[in-house]
Amino acid sequence: MFKGNKKTTTTATNHTPQNTFIAKEIEINGNFKGKGAVQVEGILHGDINVTSVVIGEHGRVNGTINAINVIVNGELNGSLFCDTLEVMPNGTISNEIKVKRVLISGKVDGSIESKEEINIDKTGVVNATKMISKNIMVEGKFKGDLISSELLEIGNSGSVEGNITVKNIKTHEGGRLLGSMQLYTPEIPKTEIAKN
Repeated sequence: MFKGNKKTTTTATNHTPQNTFIAKEIEINGNFKGKGAVQVEGILHGDINVTSVVIGEHGRVNGTINAINVIVNGELNGSLFCDTLEVMPNGTISNEIKVKRVLISGKVDGSIESKEEINIDKTGVVNATKMISKNIMVEGKFKGDLISSELLEIGNSGSVEGNITVKNIKTHEGGRLLGSMQLYTPEIPKTEIAKN
């Protein structure tokens, strides 16, 4: 593994971010911070602040994740802040999610806020205190409060139950919608109210 006393000089500009792999048999207490990627197949008690995170099928993270890209095929007990998120069929997340876009094929319990889009796949199950996005596509099951500022689309295998606030809605044959529905109206910033 170590080959003599060779010295390598590396500057910050040409350094390649390294990947960290936590094996299935490993349990770690501590935080990760850097520019590389972390793959968790074991158990991590702590926060992760890196570029990319993968929680494998047997992996579990108890903490907050801040990253650009995240894939969850294991278990996350904590909050998640990223640009793109994929919750795979075996993945579960409980707590707060804030993203640009998300694809959910697994299970989510908590709140979801997405700037652009939320897709709940056929195998996806979401129980949300609140789910907010411009565009929401539901092919799986959703229960809770839902706010869509552009379009809510319910696929033929989709089920939405709860308090729904939408601008536009499209329901495919076989799609189910249960609960109350109201029209979405954008909030006017307080500075504009003061001008009027």
